[in-house]
Amino acid sequence: MTASISKSQPSPAPGDALLIVDVQNDFLSGGSLAVSNGEAVIAILNRYLDIFSKQCLPIFATRDWHPANHCSFKQQGGPWPEHCVAQTFGAEFPPALNLSETTQIISKATHMDQEAYSGFQNTDLDSRLKSQRVRRLFIGGLATDYCVLNTVKDALKLGYTVNLLQDAIRAVNLNPEDGEQALQEMRNLDCRFCKLNDLQPKATPSAALNTDFYQLTMMQVYFDQDMNDIAVFEFYVRELPPGRGFLLAAGLEQVLDYLENLRFASQDLQWMRDSGFFSNNFVDSLAEFRFTGDVHAMPEGSVFFPNEPILRITAPLPQAQLVETRIINILQFQVMIASKAARIVLSAPGKNLIDFGLRRAHGAEAGLFAARASYIAGFTGTATVSAGALWDIPLFGTMAHSFIQAHDDETQAFENFAHSHPDNVIFLLDTYDNENAAHKIVDLAPRLKQEGINIRGVRLDSGDLQNHARKVRKILNTGGLDKIMIFASGDLDEIKVRDFESCKAPIDGYGIGTRLATSADAPMLNCAYKLQEYAGIPRRKLSEGKSTLPGRKQVFRNFSTDHKMMGDILALDKEDLEGKPLLESFMLRGERCRPQASLREIRERANQELKHLPEPLRSLKKDSFYPVEISDSLNKLAQSLAKTFQSR
Repeated sequence: MTASISKSQPSPAPGDALLIVDVQNDFLSGGSLAVSNGEAVIAILNRYLDIFSKQCLPIFATRDWHPANHCSFKQQGGPWPEHCVAQTFGAEFPPALNLSETTQIISKATHMDQEAYSGFQNTDLDSRLKSQRVRRLFIGGLATDYCVLNTVKDALKLGYTVNLLQDAIRAVNLNPEDGEQALQEMRNLDCRFCKLNDLQPKATPSAALNTDFYQLTMMQVYFDQDMNDIAVFEFYVRELPPGRGFLLAAGLEQVLDYLENLRFASQDLQWMRDSGFFSNNFVDSLAEFRFTGDVHAMPEGSVFFPNEPILRITAPLPQAQLVETRIINILQFQVMIASKAARIVLSAPGKNLIDFGLRRAHGAEAGLFAARASYIAGFTGTATVSAGALWDIPLFGTMAHSFIQAHDDETQAFENFAHSHPDNVIFLLDTYDNENAAHKIVDLAPRLKQEGINIRGVRLDSGDLQNHARKVRKILNTGGLDKIMIFASGDLDEIKVRDFESCKAPIDGYGIGTRLATSADAPMLNCAYKLQEYAGIPRRKLSEGKSTLPGRKQVFRNFSTDHKMMGDILALDKEDLEGKPLLESFMLRGERCRPQASLREIRERANQELKHLPEPLRSLKKDSFYPVEISDSLNKLAQSLAKTFQSR
């Protein structure tokens, strides 16, 4: 079966073929029947040839292949001078036309008394196309008002969809309007028109254009006004989502990678020029754009609280402005997921926790980042294969219900899987009936053990998981399989997991999917990336409900004698206060200034941070309070700027 083809989508696909009509020496300059500017189609047709060749799609070329006394020649009473006589130079394809050995040649008008303007007339072209399951033709060549026109008309009559290569045709124009009339006739017959740019896949914009439009409009103004002084922006979360007591920093590595590699690609610059929104001088200036600033941040895996900056960008204003959108995009999501995952980790200490969220995440990148963020927070692993390939996160997964359903016998399904994956035998029990399946496991286990295969566990995925777990545990234990673990999945979150744990359900691990990867109860963070200083002067925003604290800031954390977090102080960066400063230097002048931490190192930091949380925060009690004070110096600066800006 071949893929369906959309008439509105000109890009070549299986089921398509390129048909080049009569591009022969006699129809080019110096030929006996030269089409005006006919040789101009050769270069553009070569590009079409390259596109179709790279996709291994069929290519056909028709040619007039006349006998010497053909009826169309004037000396035989026809309308045309002698042309394209078989085996002569005039009938050959020009050497500049890059036809390969695989091009299928269609010779037409080969009999003395038969004229043929169409490539289908008295040829085997239609049968060849059908044998190769071609349903759509891309047609170009010579001449628009004769052989191209008639080939297109016959193709449409035969049921093919036709795209006319409008930039690869030329007309004879015995009458000045003949070419245009031929084009209109083809349009009326529902022939589609396209050009080379329509067929070439559009270049994917680089990360530089993965931004909000207003970042670029502001950069244009900064360029016009020469506003290139150093700016300081900070990323922070304004308030905790309902029910949350803390947040966990994640995503810094992706931010640093983004900043290191930030460039405007040639296709980005061309789009900006073509858009008409920006001056050419501004666009030209972006060709050498690089991030040259500094980055200070809390290390990934750090616990933080509202209004505490976890990232500070210090860079020329246009650079610091452009990166806002992508920084928020990366940090907001990974912080949100890591914080959600940390709550689940605290709900089930010591239990195996697996991320199952990719399939319902809001996009592939979200699913990938969810695997990373949850692993940082303490999850055991993920089902997302790309996360295992990229970051060596342990991968988990065995079978779906469809695997069981595809077998006529449930026990046979279990046995087949065990033979293919003897070291990863975890059976899914609830396709039909959990308890019946558990009995089958008890019967199967001795046979597998004789083959050296041990069953590691079973998974429950629906219904009253606590009740099923107790029944299955009893069946397995009675059958001597007390070492087999029970794994539960199915619409779980930290609240359900905490409830299972508090009632001591015999569940050894949990698969968490949708509610983790979407952070279902808190699917966004009220976060911001705001200007705090420009040209050496502290700046402050006074918008109602969105006011900011000015200046470069640092967070100082104090601990109790038993190493529990006791309280933070949000202060100006230059202050020297009691406590551990949390923001550290990660990038100077656009280059990393410290070795990249491994994911396992970040994960261990998060583990230690969670251990240091005050007990009310660890227990996920609602309305747990953690004190964050604002230093006197920062308060005074904020009040001073408020008076200054309000008076303007």
